[in-house]
Amino acid sequence: MAEVSGTIWAIIPAAGLGTRMNENAVLGCKELIEIDGITMLERTIQEIEAAGIEQIVVVSSPNKPAIDAALKNRGVQIVHQEEPKGLVDAVRCARILSGNSPCLVALPDVLFPETNPSAILCDEFRGDCILAVVQTESPWVNHLCDTGRITKFEDGYILEISDKNPHVPFPQGEYRITGRAIWTQAFWDLAEMDEVAALRKLASTRNLHASFVKTTYVDVGLPVGYKYAQTIFNR
Repeated sequence: MAEVSGTIWAIIPAAGLGTRMNENAVLGCKELIEIDGITMLERTIQEIEAAGIEQIVVVSSPNKPAIDAALKNRGVQIVHQEEPKGLVDAVRCARILSGNSPCLVALPDVLFPETNPSAILCDEFRGDCILAVVQTESPWVNHLCDTGRITKFEDGYILEISDKNPHVPFPQGEYRITGRAIWTQAFWDLAEMDEVAALRKLASTRNLHASFVKTTYVDVGLPVGYKYAQTIFNR
């Protein structure tokens, strides 16, 4: 188990519409899709618990009662995002409970079968915002659009993040922000509604770290990712 210095809360955003996964969603919730018999939401909770974090908040929606039911007696806290207004707003809803504490943000539709990125982030956290970063490889890179691409590093600092290019394929071999991050008060001092804009500002002032996660990962927010995840986790 990773030793967590200070109080880090974990926030799992699960209030989104998930329209790309409607075909596979369970009771309207992509987070309850099972991968090798375990829901993506439960896998993410287990990963966070194994990282040594005890305070876990799931941000759900009043339109997703199945998530509340699935988490009954699970030992996590639930808050609701009344409308799907994006990631920053979802995490902001959880700050009612977490206050100004550093928050591990864990997207439940991004899974890491070979390691625990939450534990790695907690081990490497030194007070600045830190992002899990992976080097993209084939075949999975072929399904990604060019968002979250890091264009400049130096001594473990992220210095530049590209614009979002959702209609352009992600370049193979380049680095991508992937599904796990620790946001601090410095992030919230800059954040409005766009997390990338806030992260770019932090990068420009050398206040944003990278945690290089060397493992296979799977974006199950896409139907092809669901099929790919089943083959990976059933090996």
